[in-house]
Amino acid sequence: GNKDGDDCEAVLNSTDKDFLLPKSNEINAKLNAAPIVSYFTSIMSCIFYTLCSVSMVLLNKAISADMTTEMRHSLPDFAIVLYQCLIAVVLVEFARIFNIVEYPLFNFRTARSWLPVNILFVGMLCSGFISLVYVSVPMVTIFKNLSNLITVFGDWYLFGEKVSWLCILAIAVMTVGAILSAMNDLEFNLYGYFWICMNCIFTSLYVLYMRFASTNIKLPRFGMVYYNNLLSAMILFPICLFRGEFNVINNDKIMTSTFIIYNSLAGIIGFYLNFASLWCVASTSATTYAIVGSLNKVPITVLGFVMFHAKMTSQGVIFVTMATIGGFIYAYAKLPQNNKN
Repeated sequence: GNKDGDDCEAVLNSTDKDFLLPKSNEINAKLNAAPIVSYFTSIMSCIFYTLCSVSMVLLNKAISADMTTEMRHSLPDFAIVLYQCLIAVVLVEFARIFNIVEYPLFNFRTARSWLPVNILFVGMLCSGFISLVYVSVPMVTIFKNLSNLITVFGDWYLFGEKVSWLCILAIAVMTVGAILSAMNDLEFNLYGYFWICMNCIFTSLYVLYMRFASTNIKLPRFGMVYYNNLLSAMILFPICLFRGEFNVINNDKIMTSTFIIYNSLAGIIGFYLNFASLWCVASTSATTYAIVGSLNKVPITVLGFVMFHAKMTSQGVIFVTMATIGGFIYAYAKLPQNNKN
């Protein structure tokens, strides 16, 4: 699934980073002893994360891009996310069976303690996908930045973090830019914007809860990918049954070969994105990860605008740019002091 923003920030505040890194202390020692290899790894992890992040958004948009309004309404949104989660579970299990990755076998107690994180994760995935069905890529991208507003408030209220004036300015620029962009969006869809707002709430709660969960639940990074996707599938299956979404298999208008290919690719990329974000945090820092996440918004916005012919006024384009700049200011404002000098 897709995770923008600094999901793993707390991980690095905890003293124990082991569960994010490969378990072998030998690997960690080699990395510490070889700054050139470490530097190369850092660059590669950022590039890999960017490629996965951009591809994931564009593929999920491509699934519904050519559909009529009527077809979009009959799209099995939750079943699509379920299918992508199942692909990730199969891939991570294959990787474990062939000893490519290591993580403990399924444990009910771990699953139960990971469940609150996962409910938020499912909410984040589903609301993100549905908003892309009804709203253009640039608009979804800049509105997702608004989850920072809730996250910053949560960090201040729950964890006593100081909020700088630059941070407040950045959030103001992003918010005003996003609202003015929406007013100039010629494809404005209230239902789609409702789901974007839900996505901002779920994303913020997920980020804040991860700060707590990642310091209390010890899981290797592939263990997180495994539990996130397996539990998501378990939560989504009854929802899909209840909504009668599996009937879409008989709908030839929706079940085209293109639809299946885009979905499958999104599932595969989703699996890699899960671990690309964790690898990026592990080989750089939560701060670098957050900044790369902000930089990713530029190719996503530009490619989304060009590939899917987003319709907005010329002022709208200016406001989208303004909101994106706000995202950069925010990333800079969140840098630790010593990195700014």
